[in-house]
Amino acid sequence: MEITDGETVDYTDEYIIEPAYVEYQLSRVNIGLHKSSGPDGVPNWLLREFAPLISDPVAAIFNASVREGYVPLIWKSAEVIPAPKVNPPISIQNDLRPISLLPTLAKVLENIIGRWLLPFLEPHFDDNQFGSRGGRSTTHAIIALLHSWMSCLDTGGSVHMVFVDFRKAFDLVNHNLLFDK
Repeated sequence: MEITDGETVDYTDEYIIEPAYVEYQLSRVNIGLHKSSGPDGVPNWLLREFAPLISDPVAAIFNASVREGYVPLIWKSAEVIPAPKVNPPISIQNDLRPISLLPTLAKVLENIIGRWLLPFLEPHFDDNQFGSRGGRSTTHAIIALLHSWMSCLDTGGSVHMVFVDFRKAFDLVNHNLLFDK
C-alpha cells in the first residue's frame, strides 16, 4: 500500500514483477548475430549472460516504472536504420526498408505488461482478429476467409472481393531523413 497526496493506492502481488521472472525473461533474450542493442547501448549478450546478477535491480526498476506510471525516456526511443532488401541496393526509395532497434529492457517490460493486459482485452477482440493472438495465424485467417466464401457459394450467393496493395504504407519512411541522421 502506498499513500500519495492523501490517496491510498493498493498494489496487489499480482502486479509485482518478481526478480526470478525477470531473470527467466532475460535468460531468453536472443543474442543472435543480427540482434543489435538499441539506443540504450546495453548489449543483449550482457543481459542474457548476467541475468542472475542483474535481475534484482532490473526488477526493482520495472516495479518502480509500473508503480509510478513512468517509463524512462531512453526506453521510448528507437534507432531507425536502413536495411537493404536486395544486395547491393540500387534505389534508396525501393531497395531499403526501415528497421527500428528498440531497447531490449523496454521490450522485456512490454512483454510482461502485455501478459497482464491480455486476459482483460481478449474477450473484447473480434473473432476475425487473427494477428497478434495466441493460437491464431495467417493460416487460420485464410481458412476462415475461404470457409466464409464457400459457405456463401454453397447457398447460391456470390462472392465479390477487392484486393488493395497499400505498398507497405506503414513501412514508408523518408529515406533522406535517414541518410541525414
